[in-house]
Amino acid sequence: MLLSGCAGIDGERLSKASSEVVSRTGNAVKAIITGPDEEPYERQRQALFDQPYIDPLTDYLKAHGDDTDRETLLRQIADERDRRCQVIAENYAEEPATEEKLIRYRAGYSYSCPAEVKAFSERVEREQQKEAPSTVVGSDSSKSAEEPEKEHEQDASDCYLLTSIRNYSAAREACREFAENGDPRSQANMALIAHAFEDYASAFKWAQKAAPVSGKASYLLGQMYASGRGVGQNPEQAVYWYDKAASLGHEEARMALKRYREQTPADGI
Repeated sequence: MLLSGCAGIDGERLSKASSEVVSRTGNAVKAIITGPDEEPYERQRQALFDQPYIDPLTDYLKAHGDDTDRETLLRQIADERDRRCQVIAENYAEEPATEEKLIRYRAGYSYSCPAEVKAFSERVEREQQKEAPSTVVGSDSSKSAEEPEKEHEQDASDCYLLTSIRNYSAAREACREFAENGDPRSQANMALIAHAFEDYASAFKWAQKAAPVSGKASYLLGQMYASGRGVGQNPEQAVYWYDKAASLGHEEARMALKRYREQTPADGI
């Protein structure tokens, strides 16, 4: 289940639990919201409850929170949102309290389930305190020297993780500094993020920087030249960058190159 802007309940157990919650809540609300005047609201409620994500429930509450005519509906949607957050919290309660898990939790659920995310964050802090070595006299200088490096590594890890789970808004902020400092992997991520937001000029700029050493960036350049998005359509350049990406181990680029070679020149890419 994707953890992008509309975070969903991940895992088979959670899907099952969510389905049970939706079923119970759906029946309860259906008994309350009746009559011809309420039919549009009933359809809205049903549509919200039928989809597995949490954020659309929060969006609806924010959009219509002041509408007294929807008071019953809003209360039921809020209850459903809270129940789904609780299902997520129960799932994370069974997970190790690690920084990586916290990053994923924050990325997927901070918007709709801030209290549950905060509770998990506090649990991570407690676990880290337990694992921290006892203070040794005279060790402060070495500790302070190690902390910036660890923070740098963690920030870089955030960039890659957030990009991999397609939380592009957060990933853009996490990757920008590293990309500007010349890190090819971060530059490739910035290219992918910009392309996802249809900022093709920025995508082309970042992809060009990383393409000599990045299969992802080279493949993206090939796609852009093939489609003409952000740059003039150029089949020869598309093939060049597909070939470059394939040489760097990018499997999708190999497939794109194979398809091109199977086509006649008149067909293009």
